[in-house]
Amino acid sequence: MLAGLVGTVVASGLLLRGAWDLWAQSLVLLGLLAASAAWLCARLVSGWLPRPEDRTFGWILALVSLSALSAFLSPVPAYSRPAWAASAAGLSLFPLISVLDSEGRERVERFLRGAGWALLLLAVYQRLHSESRPPATFINQNAFAGAILLLLPIASRAGHWALAGGLLLCLWWTRSVGAWLGLAAALLLHRRAAGAAAFWPAAAAGFVGLVAAYAKFQPPETLHRVEWWKAAWRMAAEAPWLGLGPGSYAYALPAYAAGRPELSSVFAHQYFLETAAERGWPYVLLWILGLAVLLKPAPAARRFGPVAALIHGLVDYPLSVPGVFWLFCASTALAAPESGRSVNVPLRWRPVLCASVLIAASASGIFVWRGWSADRLRAQGIESIRAGRLDEAASTLSASEVLSPHPEAARLRAEIILARGGSAVEAAGHLARAIALDPYRASNQKMLRALQR
Repeated sequence: MLAGLVGTVVASGLLLRGAWDLWAQSLVLLGLLAASAAWLCARLVSGWLPRPEDRTFGWILALVSLSALSAFLSPVPAYSRPAWAASAAGLSLFPLISVLDSEGRERVERFLRGAGWALLLLAVYQRLHSESRPPATFINQNAFAGAILLLLPIASRAGHWALAGGLLLCLWWTRSVGAWLGLAAALLLHRRAAGAAAFWPAAAAGFVGLVAAYAKFQPPETLHRVEWWKAAWRMAAEAPWLGLGPGSYAYALPAYAAGRPELSSVFAHQYFLETAAERGWPYVLLWILGLAVLLKPAPAARRFGPVAALIHGLVDYPLSVPGVFWLFCASTALAAPESGRSVNVPLRWRPVLCASVLIAASASGIFVWRGWSADRLRAQGIESIRAGRLDEAASTLSASEVLSPHPEAARLRAEIILARGGSAVEAAGHLARAIALDPYRASNQKMLRALQR
């Protein structure tokens, strides 16, 4: 059951556009919570509970706690809290996979290979229908390239060379320079295990990647990337301990980009700088040290994918996409040894612990469901505004804010009041709340100053 749960979570994250949309994240999280609670209660009732390694469990608990503190103290909590929930789901895969035996781990990899085949076939279909750079299910080709780097070793270890060859072809189609550099660097780092035959292909791929990177150095997007890195560095310098909150980079960027709208970006295109800006330097250091401890003693075949993805993260953002991050966490956890430990649960404690698990899972599920419901209501409110049904839109947005306060909903309510000729004071109150929930959106502050005048 546990292997199927883990495999389904990671595979569905890949196939649902990398779980980029809130509805996809929420669907996967609700399934993870329900299935995890059912599995834990079943193990508690049996009296035998697998126990993850103390060091791994403590590391994950520290990471989840640090990022939770960052999310709930964030200046943009409406965006940070859902992003924290998605990252916590990925981190939870470490203790879950650590208690799986070798058969369970192979079952997880079968799920991942099945997802790889689905992505490959979809990419081929897109290519045949005049899509020169097929993104498969992802938001773009760079995110697809990041997933390919992690799926390639899984296919190769099982001897599925047709899948591995197809994924390499897809990687070529994506034209992701960063992914090819990550692949080449990982091959060079593992050349002893891969054999001497891997050195020259890796060197050639690295050389081609460097030439391509040099050729792209002049275009505006490359110069913009340097500015995005600088902005992330400034964010991390301003909030070094906890950052600005998970998922906050895109919303805080206007305040750190010197008023240049052409620098608008969802990601910093540098995973470690973005993580420091959003979660703080202590989180980054703890994350890197834990990964090093897990990956260093692992066999080269299992270490290869996570190392290639981390190198890719030095110049791009796929690890910031939830589905790719979950795949990375699963791949890294599969590289660690099995825990092989268990705890005998006394009979008198079984009902209490099972009830606690169900209460915690229900509370977490309500948190996820409320956020998802509020997002749906906001979307309905926007559609009502476009259709000219302002009364209906105001009611829908009010219901959305009851479930989960959001700066966009507050701003829209202010605009509806002004469009209907309502009280400027009431509209100013909604704008003030929007600014409190997102202090980086300059247009809200400009509108509020106009109303005050």
